[in-house]
Amino acid sequence: MQSLLNFKLESTNEKLTPRTGVSILGEYLKGMNLEEFCNADLPKAKRNNGYSAFQFIYPLILMLHSGGRFLDDIREIKVDKALTTLLKIENIPTASAFSKYLCKHGIKGEEGMRKINKKFLKRFLKSIKGEDLILDIDATFIEAHKSTAMWSYKDAPGYMPMVGHINGGYVIDVDFREGNEAPAKENLEFIKQCQQQLPLGKKFDRVRIDSAGYQASIFNYCDKEEILFTVTAKKNKNVFESIKDMKNDEWAIFSKREKVAEFTHTMQDTDNAFRMIVIKKDITPTLPTMEEYISDEVMMQHQDEIYYCIATNDNDLSPEEIIKLHRQRGETSENKIKELKNGFNMSYLPSSNLEANAFYFQIGTLAYNLFLLFKQILDKNLQKHTVKTIRYKLYNIAGKVVSHARDTILKVNEEFIELLQRIRRLAYEESLQ
Repeated sequence: MQSLLNFKLESTNEKLTPRTGVSILGEYLKGMNLEEFCNADLPKAKRNNGYSAFQFIYPLILMLHSGGRFLDDIREIKVDKALTTLLKIENIPTASAFSKYLCKHGIKGEEGMRKINKKFLKRFLKSIKGEDLILDIDATFIEAHKSTAMWSYKDAPGYMPMVGHINGGYVIDVDFREGNEAPAKENLEFIKQCQQQLPLGKKFDRVRIDSAGYQASIFNYCDKEEILFTVTAKKNKNVFESIKDMKNDEWAIFSKREKVAEFTHTMQDTDNAFRMIVIKKDITPTLPTMEEYISDEVMMQHQDEIYYCIATNDNDLSPEEIIKLHRQRGETSENKIKELKNGFNMSYLPSSNLEANAFYFQIGTLAYNLFLLFKQILDKNLQKHTVKTIRYKLYNIAGKVVSHARDTILKVNEEFIELLQRIRRLAYEESLQ
């Protein structure tokens, strides 16, 4: 055989795996009672050889952590005999069986996943004890060219899930919606839904939302429940006029190109007045089109400065502190959604059935949340990384499985031994809590 380099290619019957780190993750998940939770809260398949719920969910989570995008990628876990030997996975359903399970149990599956995520939430809350509990909600668009997918304002068919994150990015809840649902729809109901996921007696200290949450009902609810809010305000005519009425000496320097000021504002249906924090940013002006002249809000974008407004009921923090706090939602919410969609491949949905996709998205959410928990036992230098980097540095370590007498031995390069042993020890300690 002709080749470019002088080496031979031969087959072997040895049990080799490129996913040694995934086996460590799998051990950790079993120690976290994932099997017990899945079988207790999720429906069992009545067909497909009677697989338990755990036999469906566990391989899917391993697949998503490994970088799989489609249900067919479950085969990569199925054929990895070293990995399945280590984790004692005797049988894995086919992609077709997974698809049938998702479609048949969509609604009940989604409800069950919500219960499971709530159980793991208790562990996450222990890790942030003493911190203010902050909820960030955001809608995200997932393009999906399915026959049943609805067209969105993004000019493409797909879905519009509403995602709620708390401190550090843990997804507390998801409302999986049709693509034609407006991001502003039922934001208050979703906040209440997220509140129900918290243990009894706990509540959010703060809520942060983009302009879709600029609603009197949300402001009134937060005031009543004594929850602080920061919401990106819509720059309507009344807001615009208030900004233009402000005097030069009311503006303070915030950054090199930004100034900040504030005024008290109300909306038609708000019970109480609130602070309106205004950021004025110097820009290079552009000319609006003829159509844009009809909109006050758009006209504001074509001045030599541009305005951003934040509505808040927090009367203790300075305007500068409010701005910094609110801008953190970009990291906590928007970037974490990117991790969920791109890192765990939730941009790829397997079905034309809305309920099946909602179920699958909840599984992806659980995989993401378990990743956050797993990172807590990793070395400090690994905790800051996304799942793509963890795959490269940890999950994709090569290993060889050897059976000797009654022992199963995983052999890896000596440079990884100490790291893997340390993670296993911490995983065991975590399982005892």
